Order: sequence, then C-alpha cells, then structure tokens
Amino acid sequence: MTRKPLAFPQVALDFMNRDHEEFAALRDRLLDRIAAGAVDGIDGLLDELQRHTIRHFADEEAAMQEAGFPVYAVHKGEHDAVLADMAARIELWRRDGNVEALRDWIDAAVGEWFVNHVNSMDMVTAGFVAAKRQQA
Repeated sequence: MTRKPLAFPQVALDFMNRDHEEFAALRDRLLDRIAAGAVDGIDGLLDELQRHTIRHFADEEAAMQEAGFPVYAVHKGEHDAVLADMAARIELWRRDGNVEALRDWIDAAVGEWFVNHVNSMDMVTAGFVAAKRQQA
C-alpha cells in the first residue's frame, strides 16, 4: 500500500511547528512498523501518539485561552472529537488486532485530518496568538 504523504505548512508559532513535526514522525513510525509486518511495539507507539496529541492539544488550548482566541470552543471541540476517536480506535485495535483497519485509519483518516487541521484551524489560531503576543 502506498502511504499518503503529509504536506502541511509551517504556522506562526514554533511550538506548534515542532509538535506537528513530531506528530508526523510518530505517524510514520507506526506506518513503518505496520509495513514491516511487526506488530510488536504498535501498542507503545499508539500510546506515545496519544500522549503526544493530548499534550499538544493542551498546549494549544492554553495558548488560545491566554490570547482570548474568539473561536476557542470550536477549535477545542475538534480536539475533543479527535481525542475521543483516537481512544476508540486504539481500544478497537487492542480488542480485534485488525492491522489493515489500523493502517487505513492512521494513513488515511489521521493523515487527512492532520493536514486539514493544520491548514485551517492551526494556521488561523497560530496567526492570532502570535499577533497577540507581539502586541503584549
């Protein structure tokens, strides 16, 4: 299966750019492990991806609140939905061990969501927060 590459822009906040790169690298490590047929270690990588995502979202949300981002609730709502889906998908993987379903989710759904989220919500959020910080 051909992996869908992640093409996403840099945003106006360094911490978000670093976190986005780390997320993409974790996703690639998971897909590499699956492509190699090595299911050992997938649980640990999924846990790492989930922890990373929780922390990143918390950092973003703190920055949005600090800056008084006007559509905070919308952005946080998407974060909450993604975390709920991630937890459900990880639980499903642990229950049924369906490697193909896991690969498809990580490659297509996670990859597409990530690129769209960075290009839209994160781009706007980072620009707003960076502008507020410059005013301070």
